[in-house]
Amino acid sequence: MNNQIRKTTWVLALVGVLLGNVLKAQDQLSLSQAIEMGLANNFSIQIEKSKQEQAANLNTWGQAGMFPNISFNASPSINYQDTETDNPFRFGGSNVSTDVTPSIQANWVLFDGLNVRMTKGKLALLEEQSGGNALIIIENTVQAIILAYYTVLLEERRTEVFANTLNLSRDRYDYVKLKGDLGSAVTFDILRDKNSYLTDSSNYITQVLNHKNAIRNLNLLLAEEVNKEYVFLDSLAIQDTEFSLDELAAAMKSSNSNLRNQYVNLEIIQKDIGIARSAMYPRLTLNLAGSNGWNHLELGTPIGAPPNETSAINTTTLSLSANLTLAFTLYNGGKIKNQIKNARIQEQIGQLQIKDLELTLDNSLLSTYDRYNLRQNLNSIAAVNLETADLNLDMGEERYRNGSINSFNYRDLQITYLQTALIYYQSIYDLIESKTELLRLSGGILSDN
Repeated sequence: MNNQIRKTTWVLALVGVLLGNVLKAQDQLSLSQAIEMGLANNFSIQIEKSKQEQAANLNTWGQAGMFPNISFNASPSINYQDTETDNPFRFGGSNVSTDVTPSIQANWVLFDGLNVRMTKGKLALLEEQSGGNALIIIENTVQAIILAYYTVLLEERRTEVFANTLNLSRDRYDYVKLKGDLGSAVTFDILRDKNSYLTDSSNYITQVLNHKNAIRNLNLLLAEEVNKEYVFLDSLAIQDTEFSLDELAAAMKSSNSNLRNQYVNLEIIQKDIGIARSAMYPRLTLNLAGSNGWNHLELGTPIGAPPNETSAINTTTLSLSANLTLAFTLYNGGKIKNQIKNARIQEQIGQLQIKDLELTLDNSLLSTYDRYNLRQNLNSIAAVNLETADLNLDMGEERYRNGSINSFNYRDLQITYLQTALIYYQSIYDLIESKTELLRLSGGILSDN
């Protein structure tokens, strides 16, 4: 009776711990909600979006140099002069001269070897590349969120398995202690089962921490408080999906974000070649200037004039100018030719980088595809093994209690069940990981999620 009370107390305590974590959760979280939160809050995505906004702000004709530069200048000045003279025909005393000369200048490049159009095209490509970089970050973040979410579910299942094993060890330990009280079990058997119980307790405590760390890692990706808890709505399961290698390869060639971004980078390099070549052409610039100067001169008192009698002279000067400037570089030590050569070499490097990336992606796709098919088979085998191990454990418990098998045999069945269950749940996660990687490589991870 006391044994049954202790067992019931232990089970209730264990259930209380597990339910306590659930009750503290304030939010329900599905995988789609987790992805939505990550896309809205993830700091890496926010940084990349800001960079994309910067690139969009620079993609203008004004930044490329299409429009004239217009500046306004004003130069006010005051000049004071004190003069003493005996010449009756000159003014004596102090003279004050005030000058104000506002001016407007405009410089407009009329022709520069298509440099403006090349620069504008490069700015547009840089904006596109920035968007591609943001897309890569988003895809990688979505993949990380998916795997982190399923890691939490995996650790949940592992925690349940360790808890079940711990309950079985506790039952066996209570059972052998009861037999010891009745004189039918020796101290060796009791200590052996106690050691198994303590080992399983240690494994369970460690697994609880692993589960908490998995939730913290997910919160980090979602930019939420690290200790925030959820009720997870999805389950650790996967629908078998049959992929065609040819279709995946074709999708990867056209939709892989890294590859598309590399193509854009090659176009940027080609624009750099055009910009470098534009320096070989003449540069025609229109310069416009206009100023309206105003001068006010207060003269001193003439000799022999009344003390308060003064004179002032006002002068206004209007100045307008326009000129065309044609500049052509005849020789600069071969700098322009070297810039063109280096730009072409960079183009060759860009082409080699594309080929290298294509080969790397082909290898990754083929390896991931084979790994996905292998893990499908391993998952099927693991499911059958778990069903068998579970049945053997149920039968073993009955045989252990009626004395058909000893404690060593029962412990072996228990360990087999533990290992088989862990392998099964891990096989599900591995299959999800391979499927997610296939979708990322083929450019379909966002549309699929």
